[in-house]
Amino acid sequence: MSDIRKYYLYRLVLSFACGLSLASAFAPANEPIYALISLLVIFYLVAQTQKVKEAFLWGISFGFGWFVIGINWVYFSMYHYGYMPLEWTYVTTCAFALGLSLFPAAAFAVATRLTSDPALRLAFTLPAAFVLAEWLRSWLLTGFPWLSPAYAIVDWPLAGVAPMLGSFGVLVVLTWICGLLGALWVKRGQWLYMGAAGIMAFSLFFLGIIGERIPWSEPAGTVKLRLIQPNLEPRLLQQSLSERFDEAYFYLDNVSVEKSDVDAVILPESIYPTSVQRFPASEIKRLSAWTAKEQKGLLFNAFWEPQAGDFRNAAVYLAPNGELSVYEKHHLVPFGEFVPWGFHWFVESMRIPMSDLKAGGEAQPLISIAGHPAAVNICYENLFGNEWRQAWQAGSPELLVNLSNLKWFGPLKAASQHVQISRMRALEAARPLVSVTNSGVTALIGSDGQIAERLPTDEEGVLDVAVPVAKGEPTPYIRFGDWPAILWAFAMFIVGAALPVFLNRRQKD
Repeated sequence: MSDIRKYYLYRLVLSFACGLSLASAFAPANEPIYALISLLVIFYLVAQTQKVKEAFLWGISFGFGWFVIGINWVYFSMYHYGYMPLEWTYVTTCAFALGLSLFPAAAFAVATRLTSDPALRLAFTLPAAFVLAEWLRSWLLTGFPWLSPAYAIVDWPLAGVAPMLGSFGVLVVLTWICGLLGALWVKRGQWLYMGAAGIMAFSLFFLGIIGERIPWSEPAGTVKLRLIQPNLEPRLLQQSLSERFDEAYFYLDNVSVEKSDVDAVILPESIYPTSVQRFPASEIKRLSAWTAKEQKGLLFNAFWEPQAGDFRNAAVYLAPNGELSVYEKHHLVPFGEFVPWGFHWFVESMRIPMSDLKAGGEAQPLISIAGHPAAVNICYENLFGNEWRQAWQAGSPELLVNLSNLKWFGPLKAASQHVQISRMRALEAARPLVSVTNSGVTALIGSDGQIAERLPTDEEGVLDVAVPVAKGEPTPYIRFGDWPAILWAFAMFIVGAALPVFLNRRQKD
């Protein structure tokens, strides 16, 4: 093998291995040190590369290893429930991973093009470009921010930055530390530069520790909830409505028989595969009679149909006094809940039911559960911290509730990664978060981002929790959103691009 082929082979393999390492940082493997190591190594490799096309190739290889392992659960839905041929699910999953790989590849190429000095590239341009590419991934084509490295380190002190700057702030701190450590190695023996890089890295780490120790909220009482995890097969969406109603009522009947001391019962996403407006009158009467008799609220997922054929994915709360509150899902899932233009053939081949829903409005009222205002969202919306902030437009929620159904994507990986994301959301808002899912992870997450109680995945279960709701002024992140972190990354990017120009002019003068 020629030297040039060895050069490309070794670096492509190393880049791919870094991607695999980063994927292993997430649940269920949950090894956050791998996130630090993988980003440090790939940044250093790219910093030592002077050709833009080579940096782009290392980025593609790195991204492919990161995503093809980290989100390979997408094949499960296509194969088991979409009835795609197995080989086509592999092709589609790989194509999806390659598409996502374009984001880190573009970041590496741009950083290489703008900053030639390896130390400056590591210290400024590379971390900034990576964060900005991740931000772009979070909203382009409705966004897919799953597997952001920030979620992998939710157990580290760096996550203390979340209430101040959100998940992108955590990502800025993580990537900048990796870049500074790499720059420190490049400048080894030059004590002034090494000292500056070391002090900056330590300061970033200390920022996380400070954020972790600030009391961002205060106790506001307790609300007792029963969380239901029925572990229903998605194929049961096609079962008769009478069977589904009886199955859901079974859990309510148990509350009555056991005389459970709870304020409300919460059912997961997909519990009712029809709109509330199409519920049989007898079922509406039965549910209303149960809430009135037991003096307990009921939060469940169903479709909402304000006009015939105008379906919205909704969370519906039936209060003991008979009042009905509705949250309409705002951020819909491409290909799952709406069909992007030109892709109807794809959805038809996957046979996805109810695939053209309408989105709810951005600002929606809070839901009062036992006198405590709660912000509710549904499944995929949990990925977008900036969208949770919209709940504060209607007041100050004391509790966050996410209803999900991840059974479509297999028994463990997607569910474990989703609860990592929920932990970051709880940290950002400094509010407890209740995750209620069809098959897992159903859990209570404290306002400190720690899992207080949970059910095992892929099993039927019931979890009674006393939720320590929280109140207080909105965290800095809730007030200002992602923009401070993005502006921070952009400022780093400008410094990394402009500083070499300034230094070159100074040398000429």
